[in-house]
Amino acid sequence: MSRIKQMIAFDVGSRSVRAVWVGLRGGRPAVTRAEAFSLPMDEDDPHKLIGAWVHKLGLAKQFCAVALPGSQTVFQSGRIMHNDPRSPEQVAAMDIAQFNEMAGDEMAHDVFAFDTPFEMGVRRYIMSMARPASIQEIIQATRRNHLRPADLIAAPVALYNAMETLAGQHDEPYCYVSIGHAQTEVAVGVNNGLLFARSLAAGGKLFTDAVAQATGLPAVQAEVRKHVDCGLRETDGCWEPLRAAADRWISQYNACMGVYRSQFQDRRFSVARIVITGGGAQLKGLKEYLAAKLSLPVAHVSELPGVNADYKPFIGVYDMAFGLAISAMEQGKTTLSLLPGDLKDEVVFREKKPWWIAAAVFLAGTMALYSATGVYLLKRDGALLDAERDQLRRREQIDKRIQEFRAIQAITTTNAQPLTSLLINGPLAREVMTLVAQTVDPEDWITLFCDEKIYNPKEQDVAAKADTPQAAVRNPFSLFRTLRPAAATPAAADKKEPPPRKDLVDPLSAVFIAEGYTSNPSLKSVREMIERLKTSPDIVRVDLRSDDQVLAPTGIPELEGEKLPNFRRFVIEIEVKRP
Repeated sequence: MSRIKQMIAFDVGSRSVRAVWVGLRGGRPAVTRAEAFSLPMDEDDPHKLIGAWVHKLGLAKQFCAVALPGSQTVFQSGRIMHNDPRSPEQVAAMDIAQFNEMAGDEMAHDVFAFDTPFEMGVRRYIMSMARPASIQEIIQATRRNHLRPADLIAAPVALYNAMETLAGQHDEPYCYVSIGHAQTEVAVGVNNGLLFARSLAAGGKLFTDAVAQATGLPAVQAEVRKHVDCGLRETDGCWEPLRAAADRWISQYNACMGVYRSQFQDRRFSVARIVITGGGAQLKGLKEYLAAKLSLPVAHVSELPGVNADYKPFIGVYDMAFGLAISAMEQGKTTLSLLPGDLKDEVVFREKKPWWIAAAVFLAGTMALYSATGVYLLKRDGALLDAERDQLRRREQIDKRIQEFRAIQAITTTNAQPLTSLLINGPLAREVMTLVAQTVDPEDWITLFCDEKIYNPKEQDVAAKADTPQAAVRNPFSLFRTLRPAAATPAAADKKEPPPRKDLVDPLSAVFIAEGYTSNPSLKSVREMIERLKTSPDIVRVDLRSDDQVLAPTGIPELEGEKLPNFRRFVIEIEVKRP
């Protein structure tokens, strides 16, 4: 997808919806507007509320970047040696084939490759995959919110791109954690690219439930009090149940990072710092408690060196939406898009539409200019046209005489055609017949020699002969063909149309038929005859068209006492060169 200069991103969570408008200022992405909308906890169908809010913002049917939850995305990391001739797409195609076989579905995927600062001769790649059903579900949900997807980014990828934009330069891997209400997105990466991404099925709801159990308050009121006077410090309210909930969250985080350490066992890939963001990260004392439990420096996103004064009002709240926007604008460090190809084409069309309109307007103006110029030239050439009309009339008379001469020539050629055909047909048939007579075995004999058109008459010729009472029955498997005449057909009740008039002399084709008989059952003499014919330079092709065993006729009293020899009938097809 081509780079764009501004983008709207929607981060739809289980408790709130956040929208940001991001544009480029001095080549760097900047948030120009941000809106948030809280969702009630007991709402069964939040799409109606979100759709009404979208209409209120004036964003109905607008294109926006949306997130695919990390729980519905699979990430695969790997290495490519520099001497490996395969591209990252080819390596990913091999991996995706294995995942498709295991998943039993055609996974949608994208791949991104990069160089790490502490590995020489090796390129790292990360591939994001998702089931088409999960992608269609997010796309349908976006349309139910009266929006159009401009890009579909996995939530951990958006988190990484947002944090890396603010983290500044660092060589060691950082772990970025976004604690949402129902789940936590985890991304580990360096400056050049994303190394690892996962999603935890635990979020700020753990702490809300702990406060609700400790105070007996409803979930809505517990959510409010959690951010008022509760925390993990010993001076805060409900610190003991909150620490127990934090321990459960830490256990899931450690399990996730255990997978990371198993894939990246080199010490150079050890996480040097943890950066937390999201609504759950606002809990008092959480940063210090995580640092003590995990034995790693933990910082809030607001402490990153890349946070400027323009972004401070949005820090910690709109980070995921900001990451979605810069990922769709291809301003992030890692580009991984799971949007289907047809929707990408629609986005490109919408993006280029103003330019196409301008081009159409320019083309219309150009055509108008050409039309005006044509009218002027037409008037200028009118006088010349009148002068040339007299010459055209004289030329028409000359052309008329030429056409008359051509008609006379055509008549002469037509009248000469029969003579030409006779001059060609006779010598050609005579030469081929002589050649057949010279090559036939003395023990064999030829009973029929004709042109292929005569041997295979056209349908109208057969119909014409059928009306003749003396037409003989022709049986290709019988030796005696004209001994018994066929019965005359009764006159038809209605008059048939006369057959079409044939030419005086039909030109011979280049194929002749020679039919004969041999007493050799193996047709050896016939094949030798064919080989001798092939040696002639005038012969193009000789084939044995058919051969039949000749049987004694039945139903003829005159021949019942005769003993016929055992011989076979053969038909040879001979193609010659036309003169």
